[in-house]
Amino acid sequence: MKHRLIHMLVCTLTAMSLAGCIESPDPSYEQTTRVHIGDLAPAFVVATIDDQTISLDDLRGRVVLLTFFSSACPDCHAQFEHIKSRITAFDSSKFCFLPIARNEKRATVEQFRLENGYTFDMGFDPEGEIYALYATRYVPRNYLIDSDGRVISISAEPTPAQLDALLSTISEITK
Repeated sequence: MKHRLIHMLVCTLTAMSLAGCIESPDPSYEQTTRVHIGDLAPAFVVATIDDQTISLDDLRGRVVLLTFFSSACPDCHAQFEHIKSRITAFDSSKFCFLPIARNEKRATVEQFRLENGYTFDMGFDPEGEIYALYATRYVPRNYLIDSDGRVISISAEPTPAQLDALLSTISEITK
């Protein structure tokens, strides 16, 4: 009897444990976002592969498209392909595209840029410290920051149509 009770208890606990694993869906974009529309964008300083150090505070007065990405992410590559020729059309005195590689070292980002023929500068965040200020999961992740430093748009894993809308917004606010 005692042996049978222990066996039932072990089976029940095992079933409950497995059910927890199966039923736990991935968290939503909203659940993994630490910065929201209307928030002042958290300050940071990032090194770039073009040997610059960029401070978000130094970009005040310009609209910033902050994009977190991974060189191994097909969606990130697709986003860059979709926007690369259009980003250069914006006036650099009013706009800055700032892509930052999450959890990647300089050499990895340099190779990614070279292999894909990207000409825009890229930052690297090898420990994910900058990314952690903004989110806990998912790339590509975009934060559109106005000239006052406030987040005005957020997108994660955007569709081409969402990217087009984002580019239209940038065009409107940088006129």
